[in-house]
Amino acid sequence: MSSLRENLLRASYRVGWRIGPRLPSRVLPLLARSGAWLLMRRPPDAIEVLRRNLEVATGTPADDALIRASVESYLRTFLEVFALSGWSRRTIVERVVTTGEHHLREAFATSGAVVALPHSGNWDLAGAWACLTGMPVSTVAERLSAEEFAAFLRFREGLGMEVLAHDDPAVMSRLASAVRARRLVCLVADRDLGGTGLQVRWGGSQAQVRMPAGPAMVARRGGAALIPAVCSFAGQQMHISFGSPVDASPGRTGLVAMTQQVADFFADHIAARPQDWHMFQPFFAPDLDSTRVGP
Repeated sequence: MSSLRENLLRASYRVGWRIGPRLPSRVLPLLARSGAWLLMRRPPDAIEVLRRNLEVATGTPADDALIRASVESYLRTFLEVFALSGWSRRTIVERVVTTGEHHLREAFATSGAVVALPHSGNWDLAGAWACLTGMPVSTVAERLSAEEFAAFLRFREGLGMEVLAHDDPAVMSRLASAVRARRLVCLVADRDLGGTGLQVRWGGSQAQVRMPAGPAMVARRGGAALIPAVCSFAGQQMHISFGSPVDASPGRTGLVAMTQQVADFFADHIAARPQDWHMFQPFFAPDLDSTRVGP
C-alpha cells in the first residue's frame, strides 16, 4: 500500500506539472472545494492530526466546517503551485497584498534578511512575488525522489529562486553566503524535519513544540535581520504579514530566544486565520513539561 501511495503521488505530480499551468484561475477554487468535500466524506488519519493541531492553535474545538475550510485551503495551495508557472508576472504580483512589508524592505536594503514562514498559505507564491519585486530568493526544499526533486527545482528556479536540498551538508554555509550576496533567504520554519529543533512555547497555549534553529542561525551567521512572516488567503489574493526584525542574541540560549519570538508571531497569526495552516503532521507535544522551555 505504501508503494501504491507513492506511485499515485508521483503520478499526480507529473499530471499536475503538465496541466496545472493550463487551468483557468477561476476553476481552481471549484476544484479545491470539490476535493475538500470528497476528502471529508472519508477523512484520512492525517485530517484528525490536523484537527488536533488546530484545536491547540486556536484553544477551541475544531469543528468540521473549520477542517473542511483547512483542507480546501491546502488543496488550493497545491493547485496554485502547479498553476503558478503559467501565470503572468503581473498576475503573480497582483495576487499578493502585504502588511509590514517595510520591515522586510528596510532589512533587505541594509543588512539583508532571512524570512521565517510556517506551512500557511502558498509560500511558493510568496517566493515568486519576492523575486519579481526585486528580492531574489534562496530557499531549502525537502529532498524527495530524484524525479520529484528535479521537478521542484525546475519549477522554482523558473520563478527565479535558488533551491537547496535540506540534507545538503553545506546548506547552512550556502544560505549564509546567499544572504551576503544580497539574496533573500526564505525558510519554512515550523516543522522540525531533522529532529534537532529547539523546544519553545506555542503562543498562549503554552504547548511545547520543536522548531528548527536554521533561520536564526543563518541570520546570525550572515549578519542579517530575521523577519517572521505568515501567509494567508484573502479572497482571490494572498496576504503576507511581515513582523518586525527579531532581536539577535548570541549563543545557544540566544537561538532559543530568537526562535521563541518567531513562534510567538506564528502562533498569533495562525490563531487568527487557522484554516490556512496546513499542518497535517504531529506538531504539539502535550506530554512535555509545559513549564520547561529550552534546547
